[in-house]
Amino acid sequence: MTVTPYHSPSRRVVVTGIGIVTPHGSDVDDFWSAMQAGRSCIGTLTRVDTSDFPVCIGGQVDDPKPTPFLSEQTLRRNDLFTNIGLHAGGLALEASGLGAAADEKRRISVVVGTAFGAMQGLQDVFGSYFSRGWRKMHPLAVPRNMFNSLSSNLSIHYKLAGSQFTVAAACASGAVAIGEAFLRIQHGQDDVVLTGGADAPICGSVLGGWANLRLLSRNPAPERACRPFDSGRDGLVISEGAAMLVLEEYEHARRRGARLLGEIAGYGTTSDANHLTAPDSQGQSDAICQAIRSAGISPDDVDHVNAHGTSTKLNDETESRAIRMALGRRAERVAITANKSMLGHTMGASGALELVATLLTLRDGVVPPTINYETPDPACDLDYVPNQARRQDIRFALKNSFAFGGQNAVLVLRHPEEVIQ
Repeated sequence: MTVTPYHSPSRRVVVTGIGIVTPHGSDVDDFWSAMQAGRSCIGTLTRVDTSDFPVCIGGQVDDPKPTPFLSEQTLRRNDLFTNIGLHAGGLALEASGLGAAADEKRRISVVVGTAFGAMQGLQDVFGSYFSRGWRKMHPLAVPRNMFNSLSSNLSIHYKLAGSQFTVAAACASGAVAIGEAFLRIQHGQDDVVLTGGADAPICGSVLGGWANLRLLSRNPAPERACRPFDSGRDGLVISEGAAMLVLEEYEHARRRGARLLGEIAGYGTTSDANHLTAPDSQGQSDAICQAIRSAGISPDDVDHVNAHGTSTKLNDETESRAIRMALGRRAERVAITANKSMLGHTMGASGALELVATLLTLRDGVVPPTINYETPDPACDLDYVPNQARRQDIRFALKNSFAFGGQNAVLVLRHPEEVIQ
């Protein structure tokens, strides 16, 4: 398929800081070592009584501990979702050289995505209301659990006085947030944006909802349960996490001597306009093509795809078909990986967290494996880098994120050495 590049604004957008919180922990090097080794973070759930549920596995994060930029009092005030996002945001600001702590307000915007928001806090609030009445509800029930609690707390806590807003695009939320932050910088509205995604959905109400959809894996072996593109896959695994990135205009980053971790080179987003839960290959393919045009490259330039890869039968088949439609013959030679095989599905955080893995893939020339890939599915007939990491030089990579509601988002990443000219 021929994709004609179109003109985009000349301002380039680079990544200068990364912060993560995952079931593997919050150290980027440890996270990356686990991804390269193909080490799963899925285990038996302990936060939720699963005795009445058909599943008992997932990827839990630990409660963040106080840091020099995040006090115990702040952590006590918030839902887990907000706290892991705040922690990841502070780590990203520190890593960028901008610093988490500040005495004065800074012209930095905040754009974050989430699928569920403060769901654990909301569950507690509603439980309190129905069991004891409104007078016994938490006095901070509204501000603590509003959907924009993370973006607002990031702005207030780190004195980020640009614009701030929350993106709700189901499981594409993190990728859409990063894409919208990319556009804000590209079009001159901002020089620096803190962006990413977070979700902590492991609670009874969410687990029950997904169980009723019959989309959760019932594999009794936690580490083997999530198996994207494998013919034996039987569903996704719910997980938690947060990833925040500092995006910066290239010249702005150069002037302050920032370390460049890579470049966001393109962004595409479409709607299937078809079905609330069933994905559509055409819509996904259109988003991939749009992202490639946005980056000013061709399908032949794409070396790697970090797939959405949920481990559900319909999603994996649809995504494989969409990659073929968008990349044509090039699809046969592209290394594709599904990080969810190790991380589980971190919902609104997945696009951001898996984008971090893609940045590290480009930096080190190592494609993490799709683990638990044992029996090929004839409907998924591409190169999914099965079970062992692969060394490969990569100049351009795609990060796919597709969601319920037919929301599709694709980001194009450029190798960090390509940024410096």
